[in-house]
Amino acid sequence: MLRRELLAKVFYLSVMCSHVFAQGPHESSWVSLFDGKTLNGWKASDRAGSFRVVDGQIAVDGPRSHLFYVGNSPEADYKDFELNVDVLTRPGANSGIYFHTQFQQSGWPEKGFEVQINNTHKGEGDYREFKKTGSLYGVRNQYKSMVADDEWFGLQIKVVDKRVQIRVNQVLLVDYIEPKNPFQEGES
Repeated sequence: MLRRELLAKVFYLSVMCSHVFAQGPHESSWVSLFDGKTLNGWKASDRAGSFRVVDGQIAVDGPRSHLFYVGNSPEADYKDFELNVDVLTRPGANSGIYFHTQFQQSGWPEKGFEVQINNTHKGEGDYREFKKTGSLYGVRNQYKSMVADDEWFGLQIKVVDKRVQIRVNQVLLVDYIEPKNPFQEGES
């Protein structure tokens, strides 16, 4: 089990988040992961300048970077959790929230899952991006935008054991249970 460096965020272009709360299975109340003033408890990877706090929100605009939640307490344990985030995207934004990952200084996270945040981004170069907001990226994909850019929406991620549920504005889009052996030897 990974501890503390469990939740990560990756954002591109213009994305804003406020009201970032998590709750573990043994907690009686929600824990705010963002104080609305600083990025205390968060650690940026290769391009830290892509992240800043503006008007009480985590604002992201710039080259690819990852912002990992490393916690403010050694007791932070988000193996099983519920995460609620209010998100606003700008046209063309491509972003996501990773979980069950760990900090790495550069590159795409090598471990964990990504919940996609993309309402209108079409891809770059020869790559076309069809996975939309609410997808469990590459596992259970949404191909229709359920929310619009320039409007706040709620994103809820609930993980209990091997089950992942993703809701956008309280509508269940993904209900996935990871199989015991998701990748059998010899598969490609």
